[in-house]
Amino acid sequence: MSEQAIAQLIEKTEALQTGHFQLASGLHATRFFRCIKLLRYPQAAEIIFSELAHRFANENIDYVLGANEAGSILAFEVAKYLKVEVAIAREESGKYTLIEGFTFPVSARVLVVDDITTTGGTARQLLAIAHQANAEPVGVGLVATKGLFNVDLSCRTEVLISLQNMDAIPPEKCVLCQQKVPFTT
Repeated sequence: MSEQAIAQLIEKTEALQTGHFQLASGLHATRFFRCIKLLRYPQAAEIIFSELAHRFANENIDYVLGANEAGSILAFEVAKYLKVEVAIAREESGKYTLIEGFTFPVSARVLVVDDITTTGGTARQLLAIAHQANAEPVGVGLVATKGLFNVDLSCRTEVLISLQNMDAIPPEKCVLCQQKVPFTT
């Protein structure tokens, strides 16, 4: 599927928003990709799930790992396409851990999926979960990247779309913070 077709899905579902946002990295932004808005439309979401699964179909994956709302949905659906198990992590106090009941056997082949990356922080933490369990991370599948930073995840990484005109601003340089504009929810 082309980036143009995915861009049309994002536009149609109004998943790209404008406002004042705090990113998981701690950086601020004026444009935010809210993947969950895209995923609320089953026909659009199905295209995303299928494309991510297709890109890793020949990797002999045992588990698909995701986190938080959008990442959990992505993990579940991509795992369904690949006919493998799913694992879900959640963030607590700034650190991701597997939710109780999910584990990886030693040498399990794990695909990490996430909605978007700015600096790669979430994907790195999910990859670390797999490494700590002596599993083998085989790749990272991302719906989108902001394309602002050179993100090296040290494994195969597939990105469906590189979003344009995105930003990531250190809080101390954020004009909207200086103007006391509240964060967009």
